[in-house]
Amino acid sequence: MGSRAGRARMRAGAVTIMYAALACGFALALLGCATPGYWTDYTTVSVGRAAGGRIHRPVEMPTRGTGYKVPATWRERGNQWGTTELVATIERAAATVQQGRRRVTLGVADLSPKRGGKTIWHASHQSGRDVDLIFYAVNEQGRQLPPPEVEMVHFDADGAPFVPRHMRTTGYEEPTWSQRRFDDANNWALVEALLSDRSIRVQWIFVSSKLQHRLLRWAEQHDRPRWVIEYGREVMKQPSARAPHDDHFHVRLYCSRADRELGCVDTGPIWQHEKKTYKYVGPERYEPTVTKALLSRPMFFLHG
Repeated sequence: MGSRAGRARMRAGAVTIMYAALACGFALALLGCATPGYWTDYTTVSVGRAAGGRIHRPVEMPTRGTGYKVPATWRERGNQWGTTELVATIERAAATVQQGRRRVTLGVADLSPKRGGKTIWHASHQSGRDVDLIFYAVNEQGRQLPPPEVEMVHFDADGAPFVPRHMRTTGYEEPTWSQRRFDDANNWALVEALLSDRSIRVQWIFVSSKLQHRLLRWAEQHDRPRWVIEYGREVMKQPSARAPHDDHFHVRLYCSRADRELGCVDTGPIWQHEKKTYKYVGPERYEPTVTKALLSRPMFFLHG
């Protein structure tokens, strides 16, 4: 009799444990807890892929700051949310380009929706690591122009504005479009600022092949650092013929190490200088300046 009672208690205990486990699993599913630490990480977290993800604890890009502004069209959309790393990167890059250049203002277009996910404007921009940056432009006399307020302007290989085929029946609504010329110096300065930023890692700068070649040619003619030129050659890319990106830069950052551990997913290539970080959990930031100095000036260390 006692043995039957004991077995009954054991069965009741097992049932209780089973229900407790189910309840715990259901609670975790409701919370969307991807990995341990997800809800105890009090910084922003980029979750999932750039083209299939979301943002936890997003940060809003201010509509104006040192060297940049969010023009009217993109303010109204409200896609001004990203990771802390992305927002800070944009602010640093804009301020860097403005140094020594009065009236230079970067136009910041879409980041991501507040919680990430899809929008009608983008297939990517879903996890807070993508941003569209509007090209700097000058007029025919070389005077700096503010960012367009209505729409982006397309530029050809000569840096002149043009009306793409899909717009030939409607034309531009942006009233300043015909005045604009691609600003080689400041657009390269922006690329250089992004690639020189040691606190983040750029995976892609999507831009048309024609403008990529124009920028690299300008950099070579003006003796910019060779490592930046070669780095730019790797990460600047035209994504497709249908979306050449001849009206803006689309910048994508790699997942931070902390976010990778909490569900952030990088897709596409891991550039050669990033592989050691992924394989050996090395330094969080790329140190291009130190690395290139060591490689290009070995005699310095021999002679002191």
